[in-house]
Amino acid sequence: MTLKMTLQGGLIYLTFVFFLATALAGRFSRKSLSRWFWAAAFVSAMVSVTWRGLHTGHPPMQNLFEFFLCMAAALWPLSQWSRWKNGIDTETRDALLGLVILFPAGFIFSEDVRRLPPALQSPLFIPHVASYVAGYVMLARAALLALPLMRKSGTESDLRTADVAVRQTAAAGFVLLTAGLLLGAVWGKICWGHYWHFDPKEMWSLATWLMYGGYFHSRLKQGLRNHRALAALLWLGLLFVVLTLTWINLARLFSGLHNYA
Repeated sequence: MTLKMTLQGGLIYLTFVFFLATALAGRFSRKSLSRWFWAAAFVSAMVSVTWRGLHTGHPPMQNLFEFFLCMAAALWPLSQWSRWKNGIDTETRDALLGLVILFPAGFIFSEDVRRLPPALQSPLFIPHVASYVAGYVMLARAALLALPLMRKSGTESDLRTADVAVRQTAAAGFVLLTAGLLLGAVWGKICWGHYWHFDPKEMWSLATWLMYGGYFHSRLKQGLRNHRALAALLWLGLLFVVLTLTWINLARLFSGLHNYA
């Protein structure tokens, strides 16, 4: 674990501080201050992503370092969408999620600039990766929103509101996950001649999609009789997301077409 003594590193740590300040202000019920810090975190995250793009000369979505930067920048607009859609204040939880997301970018992943491989020089590069960036963030937020349902904490009205928010957030994430999977298949056809190659990253992405498909199937079949089981499925799906992002990419146990990531 090393500090990044660069402008890029400074922007990451500044965003990290704003996320932490948002969480602390929210914890102590300083809502106006929390929202100011939250907006500042978004601005700082966007500057970090923009600088990375200018520094590398390509869209900053090539590797895990850049992917996590984009995920951190996506938190604020997706949080605002959630507030507009269901009226729930999620700033504190989203800020804590931002701390988790930014930690690998700030202290673990290398910021070394690498040439963009020919396979990534495609018009589908941005929409494919952006779908996964936003989808993963939304699914992580759905798991956090489901925590009160697992504990069954709060009034019946609160639980109903939380359930609606969880469903809407998970549905948005699942749609984005589906878009990313389909765009990847089309891109594979254009780049490598086939829609599917049984590449480890492809297979784990499909497994993640099926995991969340199982969640929605369970909702339709069982309704809301078992909040805890449904919430547990969301957390199991999030585990699949984490494994797909980290272990499959970093363990070097799996050779495939996505090794450049």
